[in-house]
Amino acid sequence: MRFVERFMEPHNNRVIGLDIVRAVAILLVVYGHGAYLLPPELIKYYYIPLPFIDGVSIFFVLSGFLIGGILLNIIQNGNFTSRDLLNFWLRRWFRTLPNYFLVLSGLLIYQMLFYHNLGEVNFKYILFLQNFISPNPPMFPEAWSLCVEEWFYLLFPIACFIFYKLLKNKSKSVLLSALLFILPPLIFRVLYYYNGITFYNLDSNIRKVVVFRLDSLMYGIIGAYFFRFQKSSWMKYKNVCLVFSLVMILCLTLYHRMDPSLAFLAVYQYNLESLATLLSLPYLSELKSIKLKFITFVITFISIISYSMYLLNYSVVQCRLIPLSLSIVGLKGITSNYLMVLTYFMYWVYILFGSFILYKYFEKPMMDLRSRFTL
Repeated sequence: MRFVERFMEPHNNRVIGLDIVRAVAILLVVYGHGAYLLPPELIKYYYIPLPFIDGVSIFFVLSGFLIGGILLNIIQNGNFTSRDLLNFWLRRWFRTLPNYFLVLSGLLIYQMLFYHNLGEVNFKYILFLQNFISPNPPMFPEAWSLCVEEWFYLLFPIACFIFYKLLKNKSKSVLLSALLFILPPLIFRVLYYYNGITFYNLDSNIRKVVVFRLDSLMYGIIGAYFFRFQKSSWMKYKNVCLVFSLVMILCLTLYHRMDPSLAFLAVYQYNLESLATLLSLPYLSELKSIKLKFITFVITFISIISYSMYLLNYSVVQCRLIPLSLSIVGLKGITSNYLMVLTYFMYWVYILFGSFILYKYFEKPMMDLRSRFTL
């Protein structure tokens, strides 16, 4: 309990509702990836508790809501200069890039030690271009979502800046930029669907490609806009919106289990997932606390280390650390069901412990540096 109290002391002012969203998102991702470690006969039961909503889509909307809120404050409270843009990017990059490049470097070192080559890594990983218009390479596959976010937070502020300089109207510049980031990805997905997409390449060719997914974050920006400029309506309809959100998730789940159409999966599911997440935010963004202290700790803990969990869970833990551990103790290649279940629990222990260490000793210190670098 002393660890719980020490951990929670600097985090007492967090909004527990938003931590719930973040924790649910990362647990959906990690839980989904964990299926690959289980015996095949268990997998069909393993997916039963999962709702049909992508954890990464939840992350996108929440990120747009939080980071978009910061950007809207910058736009509304100043002259919105090029220096404002640079400072926004600087703070954003201190949050995401150090962890990304540390994990990428670790994967490269592993590749060189065990395979004596750099594999599929090239300059595109440095510039977040590896899945801009094409499928993400197998090396560090979970980085696809980081590419979507980094390009969104580079391009959307630029669009707002250009429209503001042209129109001299901050609200219109944001709204026009929103249209620019909602309509084209939807149109691109429609065109790609009619160009001959199949169930087998849907995930890699649409879901994980930057130009098809930029609209997901825009839903979060829309939420931030209403939170800032329509606060009374935001508060008034929060319960109704939450009910609609839960109903949408239930309908998405039921429809997915009734053999959904390719058109739905390729084109519309991303918008519906994003909308369902957006509708939950009026209620959850106003949920400041819950009474159960230990549950609050668990949710807060998972939320805080969620970015590290995302970076470590698949490429580092599942694909490299667990096989290496099994090889060291002479169990690699054994397919016993008991060993596979034990490996699954090892997967969660490695992720939680490794993510906490990464957060405490690298991610948090790097974020603390942000205040020292202002242009």
